[in-house]
Amino acid sequence: MRSAWRFAVLAAFFFWVGGFTFYTAVVVPIGTELLGRDGQGFITRDVTRRINLAAAVSLTLLFADLFVTSGTPRARWGLWLFMTACQVALFWLHAHLDAHLDPATHSIRERPSFYQWHRVYLWLHTVQWAAALLTLWLWLRAGGTPAEGGR
Repeated sequence: MRSAWRFAVLAAFFFWVGGFTFYTAVVVPIGTELLGRDGQGFITRDVTRRINLAAAVSLTLLFADLFVTSGTPRARWGLWLFMTACQVALFWLHAHLDAHLDPATHSIRERPSFYQWHRVYLWLHTVQWAAALLTLWLWLRAGGTPAEGGR
């Protein structure tokens, strides 16, 4: 049961963080080259909805793992709280950015405001991603040892 749990947590985590990493490092530059910044932006609009959903699922599993893993260091709790706070802000920012987009014309309303908020969105994703990598390192280092009766 322990291995199945660890696999589920890792699979969700990798789907989220790995998907985000691949998308930002590979898909966005290629899409921007082929479709232009605005065209890629409308693809990103839909993809980030799914990335944010994957983050919510992964953070939920990581939260449960904090309870079933013995000797969980405070750093993991703190990182989970930080990543979750980032995710709440990212959901809000995504909706705020979405309000600037006109899907019918594939145009951006209030372009300067959009790009200011978009910059905040990107930086927030970046610090959340760094916290996720640190979380992975701590999680693997701890070995995911189950608490008494935890798994």
